[in-house]
Amino acid sequence: MSRRSWRWTIAQVACVGVVGGFAFSHGAVAVMVFWFAMGPIALVLAALFGVGVLYVIGMMTPYGSPLTESSGGRLAWASGVLVLGTIGWVAGAVFVGAVMPTTDLLWSAVLSMIPFALAATLLAGGWASIIAGILAVLVIVSAVIVR
Repeated sequence: MSRRSWRWTIAQVACVGVVGGFAFSHGAVAVMVFWFAMGPIALVLAALFGVGVLYVIGMMTPYGSPLTESSGGRLAWASGVLVLGTIGWVAGAVFVGAVMPTTDLLWSAVLSMIPFALAATLLAGGWASIIAGILAVLVIVSAVIVR
């Protein structure tokens, strides 16, 4: 019998959203500074740090996704969330920068939460994945319409 429940999934998605929102709205500047000082190794270190933080979230919420129930699955889940969230974040940043540029850090953090939360929901499996897929399509379609 599985201990999976929607409560674990919500906790996992919320944690990933908060961490992704904070890390990418504030941490992107730090990575750019280190990029100029250290070169491309800064991106590798940032990616390793990101996977490590997401791995810890997966350990804290093991029943939020079928992938986070084992250590190898957690590593795959953390890597997947980081890659999908980063792709979504870059696409969203380009769109938001073109449509409604802002310097408000709180608004940037909130907008940065969305792609990582969607990535975690997509990897949660079951109905959560279907809902995340529908939400992602709706966000993309609405972005195209607004643009």
